[in-house]
Amino acid sequence: MVALMINFLRTFPAFAHISAGILLLVLPGLLFTGHAAASEVEVKIRGEISGSSLRMFFEPETLTVASGTTVVWVNEDHGVHRIKFADSVSPSLPAHKAGREAARYSLNFSQPGRYPYNCAIHGEQMQGVIIVE
Repeated sequence: MVALMINFLRTFPAFAHISAGILLLVLPGLLFTGHAAASEVEVKIRGEISGSSLRMFFEPETLTVASGTTVVWVNEDHGVHRIKFADSVSPSLPAHKAGREAARYSLNFSQPGRYPYNCAIHGEQMQGVIIVE
């Protein structure tokens, strides 16, 4: 679009002052039409066996996002999990099985703040925080 405008100005230099004004009005809309406004970020739900112990965790445990970001929890663990905030709990995210798509839970964060959460099933041993700026 910008290249087309430049070619037009080279062909018709008398319209340069009008075209420059139009370009200044239109260009910001072309550059910022929702492509960067809403984003999506994943948090993996994982489990690791080390010796005789099992460690379940969110990766990353702390995530900082911009206001308006949707966070998607993806259960890559072989256990069932539920994302629990102070005022809400997700549906159960079934255990991940080979050959099947991992269960997902999405939540949009529109208000700046600190949002600690944990797994409603596994409690404090499995916790994380979303920081919205």
